[in-house]
Amino acid sequence: MPTSARHATRQRAASDILMQVLVRIGNLALGVLVTALVVRTLGENGYGQWSTILVVLGLIGYFINFGMEEVAIREAARDPGSEHEWIGAVILLRLFALVPVVLVSVAAILVLHRSHQMLIAGLVLVIGMPFGGIGALGLLFQLRVDNRVPMLVLTLRSVLWAIAVAVIYWRGGSMIALAIAMAATNSLAAIVQLLAVFRLDTPWPRPSRKQLAPLIRVGLPVGIAGALVVAYARIDQVIVFVIAGTKPAGLYGSVYNVLDQGHFVPISILTTLSPVLAAAWPADRAKLLRTARLTAQLLAIASFGALAFAAVASGPVVRLVFGREFSHAASALPVLAGAFVLICFGYLNGNLLLVFGLQKRLLWISLVALVANIAGNLIAVPLAGFMGAAWITLATEAVVFLLTLRLILQTLEMRRPKVGRIGHTALAAIVLGGALEAIKLAGAPLGVLFAAFCFGYPALLFGLRAVVREDLGVLLRRGSPG
Repeated sequence: MPTSARHATRQRAASDILMQVLVRIGNLALGVLVTALVVRTLGENGYGQWSTILVVLGLIGYFINFGMEEVAIREAARDPGSEHEWIGAVILLRLFALVPVVLVSVAAILVLHRSHQMLIAGLVLVIGMPFGGIGALGLLFQLRVDNRVPMLVLTLRSVLWAIAVAVIYWRGGSMIALAIAMAATNSLAAIVQLLAVFRLDTPWPRPSRKQLAPLIRVGLPVGIAGALVVAYARIDQVIVFVIAGTKPAGLYGSVYNVLDQGHFVPISILTTLSPVLAAAWPADRAKLLRTARLTAQLLAIASFGALAFAAVASGPVVRLVFGREFSHAASALPVLAGAFVLICFGYLNGNLLLVFGLQKRLLWISLVALVANIAGNLIAVPLAGFMGAAWITLATEAVVFLLTLRLILQTLEMRRPKVGRIGHTALAAIVLGGALEAIKLAGAPLGVLFAAFCFGYPALLFGLRAVVREDLGVLLRRGSPG
């Protein structure tokens, strides 16, 4: 049987993370191109409607999972022999939730639609929802710290979606055509993953009641907290759409899409390391701290560098990807990049609270964040438009980060976390930002800025010892203890 999370070596975890990051970077590059084509196909108003559909269905669709996957991962990582029972319980819950989620999704589309195209496109995407239930089987690969198949499925979906969007763009297609293509590619990718699970050497997970009661008991607070997180993270798009109109919603949705694409970084890292964290607590506190510290360092390297680049190059990036008519949206990108830093660490903090069994406390923190976010947006959007929504996003993420960090430190009986290499990483990002700004003032185009980032940031990380030679050796050695 492939290595389980409990026995995963440091080399195996590092290789799995690297593989995911490289694959997701390729998918991100393809996704940026596809987003540009979608924007040009639909225009400002059409893209505002399209992005709102995706946000609303994402909010409602969360209830198919309702945070139960995270609980199943934690319990299965601690007891690998029962993993098929936990995943079977997740599948059963998804089946129970499917009908009400579909009905609520249809009702939301009927209420919010602003055009015939928006209505039909939304209903087409709802039809594809049942295939999302197959995604629970991807947990089997995550528990084995071997995510090659999910990455293959992700790439297949991205390539098929890109081909479909390109054809629709060149033929002058519509929002309805895009919806049909998205539903079809998502469904096909889910079927491919289902076929891959048949080849695993493991008991086949079927809808099961055996672990259903404990899954609901433990997972309900997690699910409610997760729903609140999804709500406060995405409700701003809906508020901008309703209050400011379709054009500002299109501008905001375009740059927020960049933020969404960036989630591949914390997802890649935590997909690999969350089972390791769960398996280590409470028996091996030292391993949990080492793994959490490694996770934080990786998140800092990715998010600090992204913030430095976005702060300098937001204008050229937005014009290149979305076109000059979206130039006004560029001012929101650095603000959302700052929120992205806190979101990355939020992934780690939320995972640790779940590992510690503090999901009820996380629920209250998420509720406070949702109330503050809605109140802030209702005040800021009428005054400042989508820029108000961007600043409220940053403020909300800061509140969540501080509250969750305080709770984690209390649980671990630590006064404050060690800054360590994260401080060196911050310094590298600050120096990088200054260098990029100087290059930009000299009149350099976006290509030069990007090249300077790609070569300069790694050099600064090594020069300031945020990354050392031994870190690269982990990828080349075998059997290094976790």
